[in-house]
Amino acid sequence: MLTTDFQISVADAQHILLVWTAPAASSVSWVFVNGKHARGPLQFATAERSVRIALSSSARAVIEIHDMPNISDVPDPTYTIPNRRPTIIWNAVTDAARYRIYHREADSDEVLIFDKPATQGLSRYEITCPIDLGGNGAVWHSFRVESVDAYGNVSTRDAFSFLLFDLPAMPTEVTITEGSGAGLYDITLEVPSA
Repeated sequence: MLTTDFQISVADAQHILLVWTAPAASSVSWVFVNGKHARGPLQFATAERSVRIALSSSARAVIEIHDMPNISDVPDPTYTIPNRRPTIIWNAVTDAARYRIYHREADSDEVLIFDKPATQGLSRYEITCPIDLGGNGAVWHSFRVESVDAYGNVSTRDAFSFLLFDLPAMPTEVTITEGSGAGLYDITLEVPSA
């Protein structure tokens, strides 16, 4: 069960304090920050809960508290962050002395974002994109992996596109009312405007 009624206070420059009341003293609590597990499973003797989280008081974050009936019920976060640093993979070239990766966003010019010597003995390279792609809305990013031999000859090993888009805004309020008949409900989501 997602807990929506909680208080946030500043503990110190690097921590906040979350305070809430669980549905029952036996509930097991889980805390997620920006879609990542931060604390839990947490068990307390009472329904009143408080926990310190490492988060700057000036930071912007999505905080979720899930109170579950059993410790075996492990919740998934409802909020996820778009992948702004995709994994780039390519097969090694026998004669490569170094590899370069170029990036281009939408209609902009191509920019060198990676230039490293080849590692002997590797047959496959796998790196996390060295830059945060950022941006707002839906944006196409193009990548090109280049191998360079000892004589400076260049060959493109791989080229691909990556679509990055923001998720829709989280609703600020969910209202459930009785519907037009037995067992029917009207659900209203209030979403903040962009």
